[in-house]
Amino acid sequence: MAKVSICIPTFNRKDYLKEALASVFAQTYKDYEVVVVDDGSTDGTETMLKSTGYPLRYYWQQNRGDAASRNKLLELARGKFVTFLDSDDLLMPDAVERMINVMEAEKEDVIVYGPYHRINENGNVCGRCKRKLYSRYVTRYLFQDVFIHSCGSMFPKKVLQKTGGFDESLSACSDYDLWLRLSLKYRFIALPEPTFKRRRHSGNLSKGSFANRKIELEVLENFYYNGGGKEVIPKYRAMKRLGEESYRAGRLALKEGLYDEGRRLLAQSFRRYPSPRALFLRVVSNLKQKLR
Repeated sequence: MAKVSICIPTFNRKDYLKEALASVFAQTYKDYEVVVVDDGSTDGTETMLKSTGYPLRYYWQQNRGDAASRNKLLELARGKFVTFLDSDDLLMPDAVERMINVMEAEKEDVIVYGPYHRINENGNVCGRCKRKLYSRYVTRYLFQDVFIHSCGSMFPKKVLQKTGGFDESLSACSDYDLWLRLSLKYRFIALPEPTFKRRRHSGNLSKGSFANRKIELEVLENFYYNGGGKEVIPKYRAMKRLGEESYRAGRLALKEGLYDEGRRLLAQSFRRYPSPRALFLRVVSNLKQKLR
């Protein structure tokens, strides 16, 4: 039985998926299996996979969303360790080897992750993630910024299962929600060199919507007030982060014509972390509303 399960969720990305698989089967570490969960693709993904001849396990399901796909991958994975790869991203050739070496050197369960290179639609490197990465118990830092990704990270499978897996009620941010929960119990170890290449393309550039921003805000609120975050994160830091997220969500709501919701969130932002920009935007919005 393979030691590592490389788990790939996909939906209508057969061309990018082919490149992703090429990066997987070029790994310097060889004791792995590949599992693909197809979340209802209609673009010929299954036919493409058969044509490659790659040794992998493929599972098709009716479209249920990213979190459900990842939970199905966990169910199907046979390895002791799990690493995810989005079907439009690429693994660095020695990523699995570097991550498993750290995992096996530790006496207790840990989570290993790394930074990434940015690539464009054609796979050309166009930058590197410049976020500061943290090791050990990272809850305070992770609450402030999303610097851990499902790609280029490795987890003991039992840890993901014990924590309950991905929340399928979340249409976005289910990975961030899970990392926050994991951070209360397990150490994270950051690798210095990139473990994957993160692709930016027209299919994923539209995620800055009010709906997604509101979900991220709700994930943060739930973690802080109900998930144990309050015991770890200083109140002033939490209120600053929640205030900033309320502001971003409120601004996007106004941009999308959701004026009542936008003003509510801006008022909430100001209460949590008073800032002139939140107050100014709310006043301007109120004036525009009166002039309509």
